[in-house]
Amino acid sequence: MLITASRDRTILIWKFNQESTSLAEFGEPVKSLTGHSHFISDLVLTSDNNHLISASWDREMRLWDLRSGKNTVRFVKDGHEKEILSCAISADGRYILSCGADKCIKLWNVKGECRNTFKDYNHQDWVSKIRYIPISSKSSAVGQYFASVGWDGYLKIWNNQTFNIKDSFRAHDANINALTISPRGNFIVTGGKDLKVRIFDFHDVDKDVKTHDVSASVTGLAFNPKHHWVAIGTESGWEVWDFQSKDSPVIAEGNFKLEKVQTQVESKKVKPTKYHQVTSIAWNTLGTRLFVGFNNGDIKVYNITEEKVN
Repeated sequence: MLITASRDRTILIWKFNQESTSLAEFGEPVKSLTGHSHFISDLVLTSDNNHLISASWDREMRLWDLRSGKNTVRFVKDGHEKEILSCAISADGRYILSCGADKCIKLWNVKGECRNTFKDYNHQDWVSKIRYIPISSKSSAVGQYFASVGWDGYLKIWNNQTFNIKDSFRAHDANINALTISPRGNFIVTGGKDLKVRIFDFHDVDKDVKTHDVSASVTGLAFNPKHHWVAIGTESGWEVWDFQSKDSPVIAEGNFKLEKVQTQVESKKVKPTKYHQVTSIAWNTLGTRLFVGFNNGDIKVYNITEEKVN
């Protein structure tokens, strides 16, 4: 199954028709969750896949029971003063984070009660993305950590229990729009308006940074659950970067051209080809299928394996 959200203010739950030979019938929506009054900006599933948290520009988050399709909790009291741009939930399901255009990061419990508003070491611009960092039992780190990125170009790593900051530094020369964490929590990946994707080591952010240049502003990132692959969405398409490969680091790529975009101007030059912008990108749990959402409302599905790409 697949869960998507959109600027049309709805959340859709899709079912796949694996035996269908028609692309138009590959997936069909089986349930629609409504209630938000503005754009939905982020979604995050609980570890048991039974509940979903959504964040919206209407300044609230909602907790949904996916079995019943009902909204069970609204996160509004002592909430954000402006649009919420991202949300996250800890692996044990006890803590929920939110961030947004008011430059604030807030910590909530599952009852919808705001337990803390981070006031020190804050970002100086919109906080665009927030994600929890899985910490293995073998790690020397103590407690739960999360990472946040913002339009100020900063990456910040926080301790969820002490509210202290572990690392804070300028990771990009422009807005950071995207953030993803490796399944074991050892790699933090950021992407920004400076057309770069960067990888940092959680345990030592001063280590040599792996950097990948793309052709457009980065809009989304997703770490593959099985391989050292990072799916990158941009304003002009998408690609999959194998950051451990020395020979062919880009193992797959694609774009979605706009129709009738090449128009003549007085100088008889042709304007550059334009593309639909990638607005979201995600892997399935096996790491073999990539879902890419575009700003025209389309969702494209790609099968990507070590042997072949189609």
